Amino acid sequence: MNRRFVKTTTDVLLLIGLVVMGITGIGMYLAPPGRMARAKNWTYLGLDKHTLEDIHTYFGFMMLAIVLLHLTLNWKQLKSLLNDLSKNKSDAIIVMTAVLFVIVSMLIYLNI
Repeated sequence: MNRRFVKTTTDVLLLIGLVVMGITGIGMYLAPPGRMARAKNWTYLGLDKHTLEDIHTYFGFMMLAIVLLHLTLNWKQLKSLLNDLSKNKSDAIIVMTAVLFVIVSMLIYLNI
């Protein structure tokens, strides 16, 4: 199988996964808390809360596997980018600041 085809398919699957997880994530955010969703027969795009959670979970695991494949297929390019980044200190500072911001934001959100 052509390497380019595999990389393109991987990218398309990641995009589909991102869209599905975004849609189901919004649905779960809008869902009533606890058992109220079931009691009120609440649905989002025709899917109940439990189904949204299942789809979100399954696509999350699928995306994790595809991300690992994506990193494996693009390992050379990733190493090259990191080497280039290590040579340019201003870009490295910007990237590290962004990474630190994401990590701190997640820790604050999770109350850790």
